[in-house]
Amino acid sequence: MSSRPKILVSAYACRPNGGSEPGAGWAWAKAAARDHDVWLLTRGKFAHEIAEELAIRPIPSLTVVPLELPNWLFKLRRRPADVYWYYPLWQRLAGRTAQRLHAEHSFDVIHHLTFAVDWMPAGVVQESSAKVIWGPVGGSTTAPLSMAHWLGSRGMLTELVRRGYTGLCRKLVGRKLAQSADLVVAQNKDVAEYFARYAREVVVQPNVAISRFATACGPREPYGAAGTKTALFVGRLIPWKGVLMAISVLARPEAANWELRVIGDGPDWRRAERLAEELGVRDRVEFAGQLPREEVLTALLRADALLAPALREAAGWAVAEALASGCPVVCVDRGGPAVIVAPEDGAVVPWQGDVVGELAKGLASINTRIDPVNRWAPDRIPDLLATWYASTRVSR
Repeated sequence: MSSRPKILVSAYACRPNGGSEPGAGWAWAKAAARDHDVWLLTRGKFAHEIAEELAIRPIPSLTVVPLELPNWLFKLRRRPADVYWYYPLWQRLAGRTAQRLHAEHSFDVIHHLTFAVDWMPAGVVQESSAKVIWGPVGGSTTAPLSMAHWLGSRGMLTELVRRGYTGLCRKLVGRKLAQSADLVVAQNKDVAEYFARYAREVVVQPNVAISRFATACGPREPYGAAGTKTALFVGRLIPWKGVLMAISVLARPEAANWELRVIGDGPDWRRAERLAEELGVRDRVEFAGQLPREEVLTALLRADALLAPALREAAGWAVAEALASGCPVVCVDRGGPAVIVAPEDGAVVPWQGDVVGELAKGLASINTRIDPVNRWAPDRIPDLLATWYASTRVSR
């Protein structure tokens, strides 16, 4: 019988080859299995992909427990609204399954990984004889109302509705989860500040798991002509992501020698094009549309900077991928990017005052690309988990 600690991990989204949330689920679950015997609760639809990965790279200490709701419910699912009813039902099933497995195996730790949202249910986070960990989770960051003009009327309405809905859910669900957990892992400082009043212990750690890219050290083919630098905007073209701010930056004198390549699609595309025309910078803005991840990574290897002015990003995988590519980042001091970007990695500018001007100054301060960053690689996670899992439970 193994003497290693027994860990139950719940990861609703978990894919070996996934990005963002599913990729985080797999990276953290796999890291937990380095020093522990791990039971992984995840969606049944990921089981085949996980089995294929384990056939190539076995992890003897990882036991996959696929969970899926009845087929008739599965057929009724419709995206994107399905997450608001299917996910809670799945979490309820995960909670019951966790209780049954805990009775059989007597886990040392029960850990909820994904979804990393601090206002949605987490079935395994409940009073237990095991140590209970919730996170990394995010969601508490809001778009500042002082920047409403960048959101537009529709974006502002969406933000207010989001604040009301998620705020209520956070009070009814998130607070209870924080009080039930022995440790809350926050994606950023906003989340940590909110739950510090309710949790026994809070630490800040983004869920990103990105190793530096070996190709980042090779020869680079820049975008622009000599004397012209290229910044990337990567993300959905929706108000709070800040594409309008990114375009406005080009109109500032400090950014006169910069061009912008916008990668992504969304309802703000036409607004962004009109703004570029109004500001007289349309010839310096390229709208590339939605691109495959491989092409985005190639773009990060070629660009001079990533311009990431999102107002409420919980973590920031594109930011971490940029740093791993050797691409410096200019972002706003909100949410996850402000945690991920160090002073030597680019510029983190204040969100109060002339934000566009500060972003332009941030771009102007970038003279060269940076050494590829390995600070957020998956290799950091096993030691983090070993520390969290080994520490004593806080008395209830």
